[in-house]
Amino acid sequence: MTRVILISLGLAAAAYVLIVLRTAWLIVHPNRRWRPLDWEPLPLNPARVSFRSADGTRLAGWIKPHDNPIATVILVHGLAVNHTVLANRAYRLWQRRFSVMLFDFRACGESEGSTSTCGVREVADLSAAVDLCLHQPEFGNAPIVALADSLGGTVTLAAAAQRPEIKAVFSDAAPISLRSAIDKGFSAYTGLPALPFRRAVVWAAERLTRENVDDFSVEDSIARIAPRAICLAHGHLDPLVDVADAHRMHQRAGEPCELWLEPAVGHVLASEIDPDEYADRVAAFFKRAVSPRHAPSRPEDRRTARQSLDHSGALGPQTNGTDETVSAQTSSKP
Repeated sequence: MTRVILISLGLAAAAYVLIVLRTAWLIVHPNRRWRPLDWEPLPLNPARVSFRSADGTRLAGWIKPHDNPIATVILVHGLAVNHTVLANRAYRLWQRRFSVMLFDFRACGESEGSTSTCGVREVADLSAAVDLCLHQPEFGNAPIVALADSLGGTVTLAAAAQRPEIKAVFSDAAPISLRSAIDKGFSAYTGLPALPFRRAVVWAAERLTRENVDDFSVEDSIARIAPRAICLAHGHLDPLVDVADAHRMHQRAGEPCELWLEPAVGHVLASEIDPDEYADRVAAFFKRAVSPRHAPSRPEDRRTARQSLDHSGALGPQTNGTDETVSAQTSSKP
């Protein structure tokens, strides 16, 4: 009986280790062939470019200049996907007078690199994309802004705190830190119960990447982006990133910082909001952000409800209960 128990415990321990290692491996080695379910090539027809991150990793990018751009938008994907998740939004922004750049983070899509570092080294990848835009003759002197999803939003906010050339950030469903994202979304992302696996998987991922991925955060650095504009978009039904993260970032950010919340939307508003209305809102935000007339509001206008997208496709006044969509530029913070 004792031998049977020992064998059973040994098999359970081996299964646990195997599950931990396989899960960590899959997290830091994304499927390069990943595509959205509804993906198909669009008539954007961007030119392919190649550039290097700070450590020499060669990254793949795609650019489409506009003849008369309001700004150049760098579109930044999230964890375990690639640039194709943003192709539709890139095309719609180009239609609205923006030059656009898409790229794949290291170890994703067509870029080189053996492992994704869950945001840590990806900040340097985005910084390299900024450098390419600054020196791309086709982009001229148009200001640079960024649209980012999920953990790509956290990366973009971290990069914007270091790079003043990024004049505005529209972040969709970003966690304030990787630790927060893991605590909320581990089970949804991996299919495993969080309690017995989370810490072990993070430990294994840190061994594979040789980075302290669990410490990646913008909790302190987000304040350094001001007075450049930020918009934080988030859905209340997000199973991967807690909506509380958007509130925390909104409170820590300087002004102007807009907060766009939707009560019946899950992870990444763009996947569930009418795409043209979404593009209109993003375009309007960037246009305000780079306008020379853009300035903080008067003190007497400190709190103003903003419009939120109506799912019928029309723009109209809407609030989300206690989580009203507000702008930090026009609202006081406690």
